[in-house]
Amino acid sequence: MMLLEKKKKRISNEKWKELVEEYKKSNVSKYEFCKQKNVPRSTFYKWHRILVENKRNTVKNKFIPIRVKECEEERSEEIKSEMIIESKKGIRIGFNKG
Repeated sequence: MMLLEKKKKRISNEKWKELVEEYKKSNVSKYEFCKQKNVPRSTFYKWHRILVENKRNTVKNKFIPIRVKECEEERSEEIKSEMIIESKKGIRIGFNKG
């Protein structure tokens, strides 16, 4: 008697993106979704992490543009230079070099 092996089909990156998007629109757990679509859970979890969770973390780690202006006010002789950084939301950080 000869045993037949299942051939593993390689799922393209584009297809994983489609599956993850489809999952996000569904009302089922990841486990149920994988079962319904007959896809390996571990691989689906990996792609979900890559496409969804890492995307969230990337947004958190982006730099916020800041504008640096020179301050030309007269100060006491103790202060040699000053730099103030101000965010768009009005947060100011000042540095004195003296």
